[in-house]
Amino acid sequence: MKLEQLKTKKIAIVGMGVNNRHLAEYLKSRGIAYSVFQDWKSPEELTGKIDAFDVVFRTPGLPFLSKLIQRAMNKGVEISSQTKLFFDLCPAKIIGVTGTKGKGTTATLISEILTAHGKKNWLAGNIGQDPFVFLDQITAQDFVVLELSSFQLQDLDKNPHLAVVLNITSEHLDHHKTFDEYLAAKKRIVSNQSPTDFAILNYDYPIIRDFVSSTPASVAWNSVMSPVKPGCFVKNGAIYINFDRGEEYLMPVSEIGLLGDFNLENVTAAVAAAGCAAELDLVKTRECVKRFRGLPHRLEFVAECRGVKYYDDTFSTTPETAIAAISAFDKPLILIVGGSEKNSDYSKLAQVISESKIKALIPIGITGPKIANLSRKSGFEGRIADKVFANMDEIMDEAHKLAAPGDIILLSPASASFDMFENYKQRGDFFQAAVKKFANG
Repeated sequence: MKLEQLKTKKIAIVGMGVNNRHLAEYLKSRGIAYSVFQDWKSPEELTGKIDAFDVVFRTPGLPFLSKLIQRAMNKGVEISSQTKLFFDLCPAKIIGVTGTKGKGTTATLISEILTAHGKKNWLAGNIGQDPFVFLDQITAQDFVVLELSSFQLQDLDKNPHLAVVLNITSEHLDHHKTFDEYLAAKKRIVSNQSPTDFAILNYDYPIIRDFVSSTPASVAWNSVMSPVKPGCFVKNGAIYINFDRGEEYLMPVSEIGLLGDFNLENVTAAVAAAGCAAELDLVKTRECVKRFRGLPHRLEFVAECRGVKYYDDTFSTTPETAIAAISAFDKPLILIVGGSEKNSDYSKLAQVISESKIKALIPIGITGPKIANLSRKSGFEGRIADKVFANMDEIMDEAHKLAAPGDIILLSPASASFDMFENYKQRGDFFQAAVKKFANG
């Protein structure tokens, strides 16, 4: 859809979160009128109210398959979104990155590698700017590196020139009715690609490898387990790339400044994506990867105090990401775990906790006690804090009592944050503030 078409339409913007707020400002600057619906307590309150509009821009938090949106569609309303309109208006090639976790890390590293090669690009999404902030500055020669969630992909009818699919695990089952629905939303990132497009898929996960059957695009792979081509992979403790020039050594894994195999997956995906967008200079790529230290709140080293190291992994909101964080360490751990409920299955996490070097659990929030009980049933023999914590200071006071020199205190909640905190960032900020307060005390 083009802007001139919108000028003749009766438009509603449903929800004024960050994305739609920038969309609204952009439409207003173009003289395009719209009505706004916000601050509803449940979507049912909007029933019938949006049916009279020609175009409705939904918020990502309002599922495309919800009764409200489907009813409006059946009444002839065109359902759009900030993401869909950006795809219609963007003159540059879009590199879209999706997956349950790792989108921000991978997208940022892709952007930095492209920048190192002199390729002008714009980083957009949760970790970057909203794309409507810089839309008018983009040229056809640029790239836009864009994080894409399942909420944004669910009704996307255009696909990025280059689609990166990271690992997909159970997530947002409070938004999607089933895992199959969630997976179908993710698969839309490749389903409308053309033969001149590219898909970068994680070879190590059959569920992702199967995406190859859904796209006519050229496929490149990333892997930490198998030599793959074209793409990027790990072999004998080193990273290699294999594109038109054949297999080439890039760097030893030990020089990567990120912890955990999951970050190896992110690095190999980013290098493979950059290799499809530009011919890689090995030296520039190596230096870029070496200096990359990841993003805040993603297994972020905070401090070492009195022989104890503190890591902030508050971005871990699923069991799978907590498992990945635990596996990144070989020292005794005190794990702060739990939060608000997202209907996740914690049985595998509990088994990993029972078999790991975790010496103590500090269960917090709604899901913490559930995870602790499952861990005990799975054979966990360490300490479990038996308290109800009101805030992060109380949580950290308990952690300090349990810690000894050589230990690691890890915040990796495996759950959302909304029972005790405004969001995952606030949870991590409070954790880091408590660490610094203790260190300075």
